[in-house]
Amino acid sequence: MRFLNIGRVLISASLLVAGYCVLGAAKSGSIEDVAKLACAYLDFDRTGALEITTEDFAAYIQKAEKSDTNAQFICGVSYFFGKGVAPDLQKAAYMFSKSAFSGNKYAEYALGVCLLEAKGLSRDAKSAAAMFEKAHKKGLAAATNMLGVCFYSGEGVEKDVRKGVELFEAARKNGNLRANVSLGRACLDGAIEGKGKKEAFEYFQAAAEGNAVAQNHMGVYYSKGLGGVPDEYKAIKWFEKSAQNGYLPAQASLGMAYLQGLGVVADLSKGVKWLTSAAVGGNAEAQNNLAVCLMNGWGIEKNPSAAVGWYLKSAESGYAIAQNNLGDCYLNGYGCAENPAEAAKWFGHAARAGNLEAQSSLGYCYLTGTGIEKNPPAALKWLKLAADGGDVHAQSNLGRCLINGEGVPQDIPEAIKYLKLAADKGDAQAQANLGACYYNGVGVQKNTLKGTELLRQAAKQGHEEAKKALARIRAY
Repeated sequence: MRFLNIGRVLISASLLVAGYCVLGAAKSGSIEDVAKLACAYLDFDRTGALEITTEDFAAYIQKAEKSDTNAQFICGVSYFFGKGVAPDLQKAAYMFSKSAFSGNKYAEYALGVCLLEAKGLSRDAKSAAAMFEKAHKKGLAAATNMLGVCFYSGEGVEKDVRKGVELFEAARKNGNLRANVSLGRACLDGAIEGKGKKEAFEYFQAAAEGNAVAQNHMGVYYSKGLGGVPDEYKAIKWFEKSAQNGYLPAQASLGMAYLQGLGVVADLSKGVKWLTSAAVGGNAEAQNNLAVCLMNGWGIEKNPSAAVGWYLKSAESGYAIAQNNLGDCYLNGYGCAENPAEAAKWFGHAARAGNLEAQSSLGYCYLTGTGIEKNPPAALKWLKLAADGGDVHAQSNLGRCLINGEGVPQDIPEAIKYLKLAADKGDAQAQANLGACYYNGVGVQKNTLKGTELLRQAAKQGHEEAKKALARIRAY
């Protein structure tokens, strides 16, 4: 089971969500003021507090039932974040829909977010972009930025990076903090001529005082050393600010930092606490990493069945590492009953997403008919893809298949190439097979000493066939 590498990657442009920068207290001003603040809160602007109590929610829901579109939107935000009511993304999307279809610009923006990020609704990028455009035409800067994201990344519209950047600039000029994050990301991508890491930092910093997404990006900037040398301590300070302000990717990163002792004193229980917060909020990376902790008993009581549940949540969100881990669980009966067919299914999802381990495992499934019909050409395809990507198990299995003509045409030179790659990484199976090749002079110049040494290395790792071979030549 693998963790994603610390989880501190810049979020892709397709996940940037915009907002409307209006600050204040939820109980002050008109319902329009509260709607503006709720929209800002949806964008992770946290300078102003959105305080909605159970009593407040009851009052807003009464107004919502009387077709007050701002109240409907506010109730949607309440459900979205669990403010004054239990969180429920489906109810949030429903309230946003009612308000949006009556023309409320804040709800149009929010419904676009739900559609793009599959929050309470099935993902529909084209409909999301249409919603953002409606709100953009009504002057909502949050939607202007989000429409820019769609054009920048080609989500639901034809990709147009230049138009995306223009929309980011327009949103920023209209007071949208989150647009600074979009512009900073574009600088890092090299999408703005003459601007790079320095300008990206300036954009992130401009929004970091009040926007949790910008705070997370400041943490990423320091963590990755984009301004020079990595500074884990500064990174942690920004991740903490962002995490405390409810931004799920920052919570996931902070959890991993505590688990691995990066920039902080290692504290497994704190790590699990932050991972749990992000996982419950729906962060797929955190769900996977929390499952790893539960599977191994790191910072939390070992609970393999609960781990499988979190793997499943993450996998269903399309997270390839979790899909591969879930496949391992079904293949080996970790925390669940063995189910080779389910294993092959999840390996397939992860393999098609580019996960090397899953490609290797899927190749094995096709080769052996595990959970799926035997298909040697498909096995060769997936094993080679994973082997060329550097997966040691795929290199070893592919080498074994090619040397023996096992389900595939025999190709001794290619077999030796892959066996050497895997043997050099310490794979016992590859060491045993390569050792036999050297001992017998198959595909290489005969060298009994080198062959015997490779067999010994494999035997020391418990490889039974290597032990038997050594016994036969009386060298063990």
